[in-house]
Amino acid sequence: MRLRRQYLLLAGGIVLAGFVAAGVVLMVLLARPLAEVEESRLRSDLSAAVAFVELRPDVPPATTAQDLSRLLTARVMLVARDGTVLADSGVPEGDVRGMENHGGRPEIQAALAGRTEVITRPSPTQGIEALYAAAPTFLGGRPVVIRLSRPAATAVAPARRIALALGTAGGAALVLLFLGIGLVDRRFQRRLTALQEGVKRVEAGASGALPSYSSLGPELVPLSSAIHRLEEEFQDRVRGLERERDEMQALIDSIAEGVIALTDDARVLRINRSAAELLEVRHASVFAPIGALVRNPDLRDYLEESVVLPLPSREILLGDRHLRVSSHPMPAGGTVVTFLDVTDLRRMEKIRRDFVANASHELKTPLTAMRGFAETLLEGDPPEHLRIEFLSSIRTNTLRLQNLVDDLLDLSRLESGAWTVAEEETEVGAVAWEVWRDIRRHQRDRDLEFSVEGDAVALADGQALHQVFRNLIENAVRFTPDGGTIRVAIEPVGPEVGVAVTDSGTGIPSGSLPRIFERFYRVDAGRGRGAGGTGLGLAIVRHLVQSMGGEVSAESRLGDGTTIRFTLPRVETE
Repeated sequence: MRLRRQYLLLAGGIVLAGFVAAGVVLMVLLARPLAEVEESRLRSDLSAAVAFVELRPDVPPATTAQDLSRLLTARVMLVARDGTVLADSGVPEGDVRGMENHGGRPEIQAALAGRTEVITRPSPTQGIEALYAAAPTFLGGRPVVIRLSRPAATAVAPARRIALALGTAGGAALVLLFLGIGLVDRRFQRRLTALQEGVKRVEAGASGALPSYSSLGPELVPLSSAIHRLEEEFQDRVRGLERERDEMQALIDSIAEGVIALTDDARVLRINRSAAELLEVRHASVFAPIGALVRNPDLRDYLEESVVLPLPSREILLGDRHLRVSSHPMPAGGTVVTFLDVTDLRRMEKIRRDFVANASHELKTPLTAMRGFAETLLEGDPPEHLRIEFLSSIRTNTLRLQNLVDDLLDLSRLESGAWTVAEEETEVGAVAWEVWRDIRRHQRDRDLEFSVEGDAVALADGQALHQVFRNLIENAVRFTPDGGTIRVAIEPVGPEVGVAVTDSGTGIPSGSLPRIFERFYRVDAGRGRGAGGTGLGLAIVRHLVQSMGGEVSAESRLGDGTTIRFTLPRVETE
């Protein structure tokens, strides 16, 4: 049973018991006074009955008894002095012949002795407690005794009526109490329910969900006030936790490494942005099984095993990426797995290995030739023409080594950032002609047609632009047969200057075009070395052009010449 119903029944029982107790007390307190009043009334009625009988001497006893009974609302009996019953209003049709002698009744004896007494005793004929009073009188000159009797309950009837009224009032009060308490309880319950619903909404994370004080009533205001304070503290704590969570997520997302926190059953607890990008996970919901998100079998096995066993770091190939994966068990269970993308590192290592191998090869080739020619000259006395040829080869390879070392130094300065751009307004066409004149002095035996079309002023480093044109035009001269053409086209294109160096040489296969700007890359390694190239020219061109704010690209078809295009920032001229 609910607590409020228990309180309701208790209150009702107390009220009802109070009324019942009041009725009982009234009956006890009023019983004697009411009995005395009834005895006095009975004596008074007896005196009136004596006078009434004496005033009607000729009326038959039975009629007199009936008339008095109606007038006095009492049982009336007329008894001869010898105890014979003459008339009794309580006997149907007045036939008293069969009634026993009443001479022995105490009230009759008291009347014959000249006393009027009120006696309370059981009625032999009615079987109830009754009040009796008798007095001598004369009926038609004959001495008789008249007796009046009433039920003893008549004396306490008013008290009983009062007690009944109190009981009725108590019952009515109890009903009204239940109704009133029910109304109050219903209203209280509605308010309490509203408060409970508000608390549930607050528990679900809603803000300002509690009802206002005015809608609750004064009895719930203290409780609501306490809950309001708890809500404010709860919201403050929630906001604090959300702030800490966001700060932690922002901190984790800012880490370059990928991070995944896994539960002890290999479900995702937290994942940062880098890990989601590395694993190509678009929507990683919390507690999603990691096996459903990662398709790579090696990585999936590592992640699932890491929550059970401590594992050493491992490098895993994921597509074209190299990931260094490490696991760190958490004290409460589960693990934190970090992903480090070492793809660039591996690429740089490969570039370094290739560079060392290529540089060693490029250095070894001329050194081997120089050593062979020098040993030949030292060991014997070759003919003059062979001696001159050997010395010329030594000189050529020495120049080749010098060019290679110079290009390596230039490339090293460019890649390390030691070289800075000295920007100035530069006439692009003039630099191209200047480079061609320098090259032409050393290539007088070549039959090539050179031209420059258009002109523009660029914001560039003059020396760097000179080296760009020198590397490009030397490559064009190197791979263009006699009778071919080399053309430099210069054209302003919006805020840039577009430059195209086109030759009619042997061209480049389409499969090699993406790699021609790599260090030491040659389309035909043997032909390139024979032509005196170092394999670094286009790599230097790319770095120089990009350092000056431009871009470089290549177009070519095998046997149909090559075009190298680059751009530079343009200077507006009037």
